[in-house]
Amino acid sequence: MRKSLMKQENNQPISGTDFKNYFQPSSLKEALEIRDKYRSEVKLVAGATDIFVQYNEKLHEVENWLDISRIEDLKKIEKKEKSIFIGPLVTHLEIIKSDLINKHFSALSAAALEVGSPQIRSRGTIGGNICTSSPAGDLLPPLLAYEAKFHLSSRKKSRIVESDEFFTGPKKNILKDSELLTGIEIPISDAEVYSFWKKIGRRKALVISTLTLNLVLEFENDLIKRAGLAVGSAAPVPVRLKKIEEKMLGKKLSQLDYKKIAEEVKNRISPIDDLRGTKEYREDVAADIMVNALEKIEKERVSG
Repeated sequence: MRKSLMKQENNQPISGTDFKNYFQPSSLKEALEIRDKYRSEVKLVAGATDIFVQYNEKLHEVENWLDISRIEDLKKIEKKEKSIFIGPLVTHLEIIKSDLINKHFSALSAAALEVGSPQIRSRGTIGGNICTSSPAGDLLPPLLAYEAKFHLSSRKKSRIVESDEFFTGPKKNILKDSELLTGIEIPISDAEVYSFWKKIGRRKALVISTLTLNLVLEFENDLIKRAGLAVGSAAPVPVRLKKIEEKMLGKKLSQLDYKKIAEEVKNRISPIDDLRGTKEYREDVAADIMVNALEKIEKERVSG
């Protein structure tokens, strides 16, 4: 690693380098103060699995770095009364290994298992996946389908936003230049919950998704009490398909026309042509996966 990227323990500028500051605070309070001071002129880094690839040979162009990887308060997975709180510095590997997440949000664990390589999963964080805000971010459809809320904090105030209100465009979101993502909160359901997660790519590992789909269904007396349906790599942002969710509510699986619902998924997404797949391919795959999701959940409920 270049000398100019060496870590410092006292949050003071490193002299004799080609950039101004590399901050590595150990408390959230310090981090928010630095964020407030430098705003858009500081580049945030935690696991650094995306940003160092993104910048590659342009690292010297970043004058100010804010490395939040030492803030222990942002590395916790905690159960609250009716929710699970996940710190933004929790890694993909920690999500995979978490008994709490596996018990309540199995699709999130399954998505984390699909992220990159073992090395990336051990360093990359859930907060990084969220704040990078790629339409292909693997963890984003499960977070939408499970109705996660994001805690955003600045030096002066905090706010909580719904996950489906956070993403505004490819690699864009509503996070202000004075704010940090400080937590992800996902409600725990008392209902009978089934989930389905699928990632389609050009190969089986180390691949950016061509399309992802996550379906979560909650049942009460065989009726669908709540539905969460989200798709990635199918629009400028990861999308939650609420209109389709609404049509499933209050019905038994046997009352649903799987092919009709799949056709609606196909019609409500807006993918593009790129190197990973054509618009038509993504639409057809989304429809096929939707049928598979409903059939798999039906089979699991029957086998009990």
